[in-house]
Amino acid sequence: MTRAGEAMAGSKSRNKKKRLRIALIGHGAIGQMLFDVFAEKKPAIDIVGVLVRPGRAKATQKKVGRKVAVVETLPALLKLKPDVVVEAASQQAVRDWGEAILAKGIDLMVIATGAYGDPKLWKRHVAAAARSGARLRLPAGAIAGLDGLLAMRLGKLERVKYTSIKPPHAWSGTPAETDFDLPAISEPTVIFRGTPADAGRLYPKNANLAVTVALCGAGLDRTDIELVADPTLPPGTNASRLEVVSDSGELRLERLGRSMPDNPKTGVLTALTMADELMKMVRASDW
Repeated sequence: MTRAGEAMAGSKSRNKKKRLRIALIGHGAIGQMLFDVFAEKKPAIDIVGVLVRPGRAKATQKKVGRKVAVVETLPALLKLKPDVVVEAASQQAVRDWGEAILAKGIDLMVIATGAYGDPKLWKRHVAAAARSGARLRLPAGAIAGLDGLLAMRLGKLERVKYTSIKPPHAWSGTPAETDFDLPAISEPTVIFRGTPADAGRLYPKNANLAVTVALCGAGLDRTDIELVADPTLPPGTNASRLEVVSDSGELRLERLGRSMPDNPKTGVLTALTMADELMKMVRASDW
């Protein structure tokens, strides 16, 4: 990785263009927020298409308008010739389509990084990007401090710990629902303690950042993860904590952020960091 929030594999000569063409995989809370941010900020970015599950094209088309193509297959999405495909869907989408996108020489931005808890998948995607000259981009998501972690790993990392803290109801539909009586939790409770790979696999909609932190720092085997159900959080928020100890010093960052109105599992900052990375590409003509 060359900087906070971005993993690059390969390099290629890119022609400068006036506008960045992006295509989305998925049109949920994150995808809609990208539409909203670009409509307000008006960067030189065009969302040229959205890939949705079969049967959802008609409803999605009404939401995004006629200027954006809504398709149900990856080949149809790639025919739109995007500069970047932005995954805003799921780990399964990363597994199903990531390698094919990178092999075509098209940049891929991944937010469901929990898929890379599988080191074989990570290596395949990095190799595909290296062969084609595409870039595999990992936005920071709903966390701060990855720039410091990336710098500190140039020395010796002694300890990296990431803690994700969400209200009990945000953990519904996960193993925590079986292991704990979520509505009865009355104080901050650790519902998971383990590796990034296990966190990403068991909590695919909640703990993708566990793998992002690992990839930016000490790796999948040397990063500690805790997931916490906390009923004392202010309504509509979630939080995270990053702790790093290295030979260059120590880093401790805490974040309290607003969660998506319709999705307490995801923070608003997740979509904003994706938008920010794409807007940086425009400013730097980095595509």
